[in-house]
Amino acid sequence: MNNNPIRAALFALTILYGLLIGLLAMLDTPALGLVAAIGGVLLGLGWAFAGRFTRNRA
Repeated sequence: MNNNPIRAALFALTILYGLLIGLLAMLDTPALGLVAAIGGVLLGLGWAFAGRFTRNRA
């Protein structure tokens, strides 16, 4: 993995997000779909922008 702190933070947020979704699923929360959709979009955009702006240019 890259030593970029933004990518490390996104990795940690992705792990925490997965744990949150698992917890909400175990608790049978009605807002699970909404949280999953919003979080998935935000994390996806975060990873996309991190990859776009930290790409090594040869």
